[in-house]
Amino acid sequence: MNPISKTEARQILKTNIAKLTEREDLEVAILKRLFPLLQGKSKIITYVPDLQFEVDVLPVVESSPLPKPTSFMEARHSAKWYFPKVGENFTLRFIRPFSFEKGPHGIFEPKGDEEISVDEADLILVPALGYHQNGTRLGRGGGYYDRILSSETVQKKTIGFSFSKFFPVPFITEGHDIKVGKMITEFQIHSFFD
Repeated sequence: MNPISKTEARQILKTNIAKLTEREDLEVAILKRLFPLLQGKSKIITYVPDLQFEVDVLPVVESSPLPKPTSFMEARHSAKWYFPKVGENFTLRFIRPFSFEKGPHGIFEPKGDEEISVDEADLILVPALGYHQNGTRLGRGGGYYDRILSSETVQKKTIGFSFSKFFPVPFITEGHDIKVGKMITEFQIHSFFD
């Protein structure tokens, strides 16, 4: 398949992910693959998903004050969870929430006093629209995660998520794009640094 632009890839993914059937079952299968990777981790960075386009990881977050479906998953992980907040100069800060508020992009952001750096985190769950076959992440185009996860040491601690139907995405990668350490679909865990 010929490589396509990021813009084109984003549009195709947004159109098709929104139409995905049996999505809740697929997300449960993804989270069942994720849960063993959380064991032994005490400080985990995660995200508040755009439920239309991103895999919902909140069902495994024990301390999440956001509503989650009660029947979705029995297992929740009791680590300290940190969520992204857009800071000055388009940077991301990761805060342990006591509550949430809508941020500048309409996404729920944490309110809290305890902050963690990506270097201090044991694991980092990252949102994305899709992934290249080499593990390069296709985000929304703001570059927030590309900037903060630029070191390979940090990238090795990252986990991304995709539905197998949309992996891989043959987009044209750029030098600043980050790779994830692992990417999970409902069928498999892909490792990109092993």
